[in-house]
Amino acid sequence: MDAVGNVGVNTAEGAVPSEGLFAEGFLELCQGFFAPMYRRVSSAWWNNGVYGAVKRAYYMCNFDVGVAEYYVPTVLNGENFMQCHRIVVAVLPELDEEKYEGEINRLVRPLSMPLGFIDSETIFVVAPKVTRQHAFKVWREKFKAMLKIKRFGRRFVIPIVSPSPEIAFKKLLSHLKNFWQKRVEAFLDKLGIQPWMYDYKVRNLLSNTIKVIENFNYQITYCLKSMVAHLIVFEDGLYEALKAIGRLNILKSRVMDVAKRLTEALDVISVERRESLLAKLEECLMITCVIKQNQT
Repeated sequence: MDAVGNVGVNTAEGAVPSEGLFAEGFLELCQGFFAPMYRRVSSAWWNNGVYGAVKRAYYMCNFDVGVAEYYVPTVLNGENFMQCHRIVVAVLPELDEEKYEGEINRLVRPLSMPLGFIDSETIFVVAPKVTRQHAFKVWREKFKAMLKIKRFGRRFVIPIVSPSPEIAFKKLLSHLKNFWQKRVEAFLDKLGIQPWMYDYKVRNLLSNTIKVIENFNYQITYCLKSMVAHLIVFEDGLYEALKAIGRLNILKSRVMDVAKRLTEALDVISVERRESLLAKLEECLMITCVIKQNQT
């Protein structure tokens, strides 16, 4: 597998480039969400006393090259073979049209053993920034050259550009949640089930009090409920991502306020005294970080 740019490569001893920190943070968020998905929801539906279609989690993540691939089960087809949604993530140091197209061509083939038949794909090409040349091109062409979502049949390719791993991850979950929601709604529409029948809340379909799907074939009902269960995971993940961004914004505002007051205080202190205070402040911050890590 070819390396993706210089993601995750140290430029000097003890120093990691900003794009490396971005890639590491973003892939950690992806792993933290997708890796436990099999245990949280997929195994309960597809590896039990009734079905044994999904015996393990299907995913790969390579931090060295900034690539990850995840398979989420969707439905059983008419021959009782599992179908799945393939999700691919590639993280680059920076992005432009040429690199975007190159990643599309590179990622269309599965990177690992797929789970059954792939019935849909979403490829995310993620970067903390665009190249300077592309930024100038976007400005010159009045934003007509902005990177756009592409669709090839059942394959979607989505560019995400954000300097924040948390915001980029939120965008990824938002796209996936919308995709799964549309699939579930299309499934319900084929069955003739209208939103008012489940009180306009898809998660109500998992409740035993909702009887609108009881008259359908057992396997159809089971596949529908499985898709709803996975959709709920994406909805809850998006909600938690939004809360995390809110907490980071609050923390950032507090840090900026403290930094402003420190700057004002240091201006009236001698250089020797200033260096001593900064050293003590650094020591206190390190101790605080250690305490926080031990608490979590």
